Amino acid sequence: MARAIPDARRRAATLTDLAVQVAIGPGDIAEAERIANTVTYEDHVVQHGRDFSVRVLAEQLVAFNAREAERIALTIRTDYERDGAFATMARTLATTDKRTAKRLIEHIEMPSVKEGMLLDLAKGRL
Repeated sequence: MARAIPDARRRAATLTDLAVQVAIGPGDIAEAERIANTVTYEDHVVQHGRDFSVRVLAEQLVAFNAREAERIALTIRTDYERDGAFATMARTLATTDKRTAKRLIEHIEMPSVKEGMLLDLAKGRL
């Protein structure tokens, strides 16, 4: 289906959307991860298409299955995308599951971002 879409950017977006739907709908996380890993699109905005697609999958999955989302996010190769994924996932869980949010923040490699988020989480401002 996605190969029939001629525009590479739309094809990448469609594959990412499909991966999220497969993970959340039927719950086939392995298949969703396989789909997200097939994205190869890159341009001046999206530098690492595969990493961006996997990041979106992890961010969308975190509310349904935080452990799997964390595992998937750890496969992101680009530091920027990986840190962004963990920051977004932690913000998503900050009000409902502070322990998991803290664990996700611990994966962030930039010390200033990690320390700021941990402080905000402790003060209830995340």
